[in-house]
Amino acid sequence: MQRHLLLLCFLICCATVNAEKTDSIYFLCKVADAFTGDYIKDGEVDILSTDSTFLCKGRWTYSDSNGKIEASLVAGKLPNNNKYILRLTHKDYVTTYHALSLRLPKRSDDIYYPTEKILMRKLPMRQKERTLGEAVVTATKIKMVMKGDTIVYNADAFQLSQGSMLDALIEQLPGAQLNEDGVITVNGKRISSLLVNGKDFFRGDPKIALENLPAYMVNKVKVYEQQTDFEKLTGVKEWERPLVMDVNLKKEYSIGWIANAEAAYGTENKYLGRVFALRFTDCSRLAFFGNINNTNDTRRAGSKGDWTPSYLPNGLQTSRTAGGEYNYEDRQGDFKWNSNFNVSHTDNHTVTSTNSESFLSSGSAFSQSNDDSRSHSIDFKTAHTFSLLKGAAFHNGNVNFDYDKNKYQTSNMAGEFEQDPFNLVSTGALDSLFTPGTNALQQIARYRRSQMARSYGENWSISAPYSLMWVPFQGKGINDSFDFSIFAQYDKHSFNRFDNYDLRYFKTGETDYRNRYTNYPSRHYNYNAKLGYTFRIKEFEPGISYQYAQDYRSGRYDLFRLDRLPDWAEGTAHELGALPSSNTEMEQALDIQNSEHSQKWHRTHQVALNIRYQIPNKPMTRFQLSLPLRFELDHLLYNRSERHFDLNRTRPLFMPSASFQKSIPGKNKTFYSLSLDYNMSRQLPSLQYDIDLVNDANPLYVQYGNNGLHASTTHRLKLSSMGMDYQHYQTLYNVEFSYQRTRNAIATERTYMPETGGYKARPVNVNGNWSTDGSLWLTRQWGKKKNVAFSTNTSYNFNHSVDMANIDGATDNALSVFKNLYLHEQLSLDYSKNGWNIGAKARVSYSHLAGNRADFNTINAWDYNYGITARIPIPGGIGLSTDFTIFSRRGYDDPSLNSDDVAWNMRLERSVLNGNLTFAVDGFDILHNLSKVTRTVNAQGRIESYSNVLPSYFMAHVIYKLNIQPKKKK
Repeated sequence: MQRHLLLLCFLICCATVNAEKTDSIYFLCKVADAFTGDYIKDGEVDILSTDSTFLCKGRWTYSDSNGKIEASLVAGKLPNNNKYILRLTHKDYVTTYHALSLRLPKRSDDIYYPTEKILMRKLPMRQKERTLGEAVVTATKIKMVMKGDTIVYNADAFQLSQGSMLDALIEQLPGAQLNEDGVITVNGKRISSLLVNGKDFFRGDPKIALENLPAYMVNKVKVYEQQTDFEKLTGVKEWERPLVMDVNLKKEYSIGWIANAEAAYGTENKYLGRVFALRFTDCSRLAFFGNINNTNDTRRAGSKGDWTPSYLPNGLQTSRTAGGEYNYEDRQGDFKWNSNFNVSHTDNHTVTSTNSESFLSSGSAFSQSNDDSRSHSIDFKTAHTFSLLKGAAFHNGNVNFDYDKNKYQTSNMAGEFEQDPFNLVSTGALDSLFTPGTNALQQIARYRRSQMARSYGENWSISAPYSLMWVPFQGKGINDSFDFSIFAQYDKHSFNRFDNYDLRYFKTGETDYRNRYTNYPSRHYNYNAKLGYTFRIKEFEPGISYQYAQDYRSGRYDLFRLDRLPDWAEGTAHELGALPSSNTEMEQALDIQNSEHSQKWHRTHQVALNIRYQIPNKPMTRFQLSLPLRFELDHLLYNRSERHFDLNRTRPLFMPSASFQKSIPGKNKTFYSLSLDYNMSRQLPSLQYDIDLVNDANPLYVQYGNNGLHASTTHRLKLSSMGMDYQHYQTLYNVEFSYQRTRNAIATERTYMPETGGYKARPVNVNGNWSTDGSLWLTRQWGKKKNVAFSTNTSYNFNHSVDMANIDGATDNALSVFKNLYLHEQLSLDYSKNGWNIGAKARVSYSHLAGNRADFNTINAWDYNYGITARIPIPGGIGLSTDFTIFSRRGYDDPSLNSDDVAWNMRLERSVLNGNLTFAVDGFDILHNLSKVTRTVNAQGRIESYSNVLPSYFMAHVIYKLNIQPKKKK
């Protein structure tokens, strides 16, 4: 039941109370267990006078959301300004008496809501003996059910490989998607938090739970809108709730110690090892994990196959991670504390080949590059969070600290052509370009470039947010709220880069060699404070707030041209990363024109009026209007080319937003909702653009300023609808449509230099940019036991992009207009029975790009894949998981990328020792066909890239799990 329906029930059911004067009011009091803090239901309440005379019966009821009691309340209607005694009786608790004083001011909802809970103590336990009859239980494992507005997935209904982690389970949930960054969406809506037994797990990093929490521990996975802090404080349901995914563990894993460990080794010298330990009590949780592997892989045999080769991790990577978490919550749920840490070390080797086409006002420029890079990084994070509910105030705060250290080295080769090089060769264009002598490719080439670079960086930051929500008049039945928040952050960065740069122009025969060292230290802080007050007058909620924020950034960018020193020019023997020993030489090598020192202050004052209104006595219909007025004050101190700039700017920005929401309960357990949202945003151009200086640190991309820029304005409109039918077909759907248009969009005007193949670039305002997109998500189950599941995701995106790409010396500098249409369809069908799971999948995407240039060739490209997945039990207690998928590409400029690749993965597994020890063998990309190809198309051009990925391999696993439960008291 929703909270507002519960309140309506109170008002109706309290009509039996014998106080019916015009000055009578309703009272609502929370009731909870004195030891556990859990809410209590199904009791009785009598209302007595101060001399214990019985007056009338009250009402005891509760609200149930997401399978959990969110509130238990006793209610009644009594004359104002009097004192009473409440007598609470319950079969499992000691009879409790509670004094009640009703004092309600004039401005109220005629409801008195005391801040303290009524606590009841349990009766001593009485042992009862029962003789149970014989029962036959037939398990009906339905994958998904809907209870009210909560989606409940039964984890045991999904066929998973032994040793699977939580991410493997979530990937199979109907309507759910998990991307490579750990972001989860359900029916197109993003999950804001991943909870374990209703509590945060390694707050801020859901990938830790996804990759380390074993799937065998999970009982249910619930998706619902979480109760907010304000609701916990006041009992009034909020308009907007965060969507969360709550992983409920099985009872045997909800208290005591559980642990699991896995070791694996395979061909291609691949290895994996991980340990995980978790201790639960009824009010605390302690967890540790460790992981080491060189697989850099998230593929699983028998998965839904939602990943494609373009989503494979880049390169070959070895990672080592470890972390821990401590979580405590008192039995009443009023105080919570969480501390966690995470440390990781990563080595990565990535080889990327890219070919691109730049759309110009006359013709196109074609380029290719090969990059071989290696990186090493160490990262440490820790966070400490608390929340406290005390009286009519809710406090929340935390301290976060991050540190990382990294080093990087790369070698790069690139070239540009005035014609498509694939007209002459099918592969190896860059090899021909760097081959001594003259060949056909060099005849159409504008330049070739080689570069070797090495860099070092170190960063750390600390932040400390705090918020307070206070309902000062709650004891008088008024739920007006006072909000205060403050945030502070400080971070510091250092970055050093060395590179040898060698550029040759084919048209002129000139060469440009640079031996460079860059030193880039910076520091940054920001803080803000916000104060707000919200009035709650029945269905009308006006509020006002003020916020002040300041952001400060200071940094140096010192560029040293070591090649200008006699002993450091081209051909001299100095290792990359070496520096002259004297300060005099370093001063001589400083590139004054391209070195800078800046200090930036960005201050904002914002006053906002927020109005919310809900139509009474109707299916939920809500309106919300936000009217913020923000004043932005910018100050820039900038030194460059021996010139000093002191710039100031003050601008008022008005950015209103509005929304409409309507929910319609249908017949036969159906539910529909509709929402319409509008907002306007404005963006000021960087103050640094006002400086008319030239940056030619990159000879192929020379940058200029522009002091004539205007603020850009973007209007966004979004329409969405959601529906549920949880009686017949367990159907969920979500439809979304959006449109946005930008005026004075801040873009980059690029002027192409045909002789060199380089560009001149400067920021400009352009008009005509708009886009629209839409999607339909649908999930449905069939069958008596709902063992057939179907899902579809249909989406489109259309971009009308305007850009300025000119050619130096051309008289026609018209705007380039490109229209890009992207269509996507994804289908899946799964059948489960008696331990078998068979699935079919298909995905297709289509890109269409058309331009207004007469010489532009329309681009049409297709990416599609289709295949099957299976989880099959075979004799001997062996489980077989497999997936077989065909990936196809068409319409790519590089002919080698227009291919059909067949991917086959498989796992065999066998468990012993009551399932505590598992042996498994994996085979990934058994047919040796996978490669990573990505494609990006926009108004500036087209980019196609290929990266190395983990090679085909086989791997043997040993997995052990341990569960230690506390001894039961006799």
